[in-house]
Amino acid sequence: MVRACDGAGLPAVVRVPSPAAAEVGRCLDAGAAGTLFPRSDGLPAVRSAVELAKYPPIGKRGLGGARANRYGTVPLDRFVVEANEATLVIVQIETGGALAEVSAIAREPQVDVLYVGPNDLTQALGIPGKYTDSRYQAEITRIAGAAKKAGKAAGIMLARAEQIPALRDQGYSFFTMSDRTLMLESARAWRKALQ
Repeated sequence: MVRACDGAGLPAVVRVPSPAAAEVGRCLDAGAAGTLFPRSDGLPAVRSAVELAKYPPIGKRGLGGARANRYGTVPLDRFVVEANEATLVIVQIETGGALAEVSAIAREPQVDVLYVGPNDLTQALGIPGKYTDSRYQAEITRIAGAAKKAGKAAGIMLARAEQIPALRDQGYSFFTMSDRTLMLESARAWRKALQ
């Protein structure tokens, strides 16, 4: 998938299983531009995620001649500096621990994007799937505000493209959709066109 993105001129961001996942280094070594860390349950988890994504002195990522540095043909001292500057760290704000520390997480210097997983966030709030609930709406507004105040981007998973204008007005600029959503939207548009 990373090579396919490279061929299309798109930066690849890989969602790993957890903030402590061993796959982080492998994904970045393969050439991913960044990593999305789900269930980043508070500042310690976020700091662990950063350590996995960044080389020393910032983090603890292991260094080798991998695809990301053209199998060692890029001088390693230069590569480490460039990779630490360019590697995107996205943390999902979707648990009670993350909500409690969202401002501190936003201020972490190596975090680039605060990202909302709506399903898990509504679950954490005790209102699973209730996206119009005022508690959910207040939290997504607060998350976008924390990101903006810290000079970071706010991101969110979308169910429909029509959500973008309102979310953009709130401060969101990083949007994702699932493959299922893209197929459903396309199928609905085709069905409507045929009726």
